[in-house]
Amino acid sequence: MRRTGTPSSVIKSPRKVQTTLRLPRQLYERAKQFVDGGNKRSVNDLIVNALTAYVSAMERRAIDDAFRPMAKDKQYQREALRLAEQFSASDAETIEIGERDLAGA
Repeated sequence: MRRTGTPSSVIKSPRKVQTTLRLPRQLYERAKQFVDGGNKRSVNDLIVNALTAYVSAMERRAIDDAFRPMAKDKQYQREALRLAEQFSASDAETIEIGERDLAGA
């Protein structure tokens, strides 16, 4: 690993970044219980999994927040209804074909 002018607490590798993390002692102890119980290989794995889930949830929330105004947008609602009506015949045909495939016909 090569250091490239980064702070001493951050070391970069091609796929991962090493950094220092300060945790409240109680939180660390609670996390360590999961590791000691065999649920995770290391506290690092637990933190990576938890942070990944949290960031994914935040990203989903940002997407939901971006789409939320559409629920009150009358012009969008009219356009969505018009499109649904235009595709209703092909939607019904797709459902029929899918049901036949499931039935083995």
